[in-house]
Amino acid sequence: MFCPSRIEALKRQDLLIKALALAPKSLPIVIAGAGGQSESLKQLINQLGLYERVRMLGAISEAEKIAYYAHCTAVFFAPFDEDYGYITHEAMLSGKPVITCTDSGGPLEFIEHSHTGWIIPPNPQSIAEVLNWIAEHPSQTLEMGKTAKAAWPKLGISWNNVVSKLLES
Repeated sequence: MFCPSRIEALKRQDLLIKALALAPKSLPIVIAGAGGQSESLKQLINQLGLYERVRMLGAISEAEKIAYYAHCTAVFFAPFDEDYGYITHEAMLSGKPVITCTDSGGPLEFIEHSHTGWIIPPNPQSIAEVLNWIAEHPSQTLEMGKTAKAAWPKLGISWNNVVSKLLES
């Protein structure tokens, strides 16, 4: 499970960590990014005894991020009320399904629940259920990632479309 983002309260990596404590079958988690909540996340990981199942990388290069996307099973991106959410697009283009939450904002425009990822309530128990499902259903998760990658071009996101819309105005 890959979770790239700034480490800030609104990005809610703490939900993922708390969910992992409830998901004994879950895959390990890799969190990439830097920010003001890094130390509190490390404390939470230690408090819950998850230091062997969660790896915090800090800031990583673009090449490293691409490699983590390539080798992960799924991506967790469940910020609170995100305006857009590039991470969703990066995951889809990498052929990975995305776990996001019902109040995450922008990512909701791109993820189709149970087809290209999961849109679930923002609580550890709901996230834990998805984490366990992913661990128990690797081939279905892989297929969801392929579906996500195939769905991305249909979203019509391109500079040509942006310019066309601007010229229509």
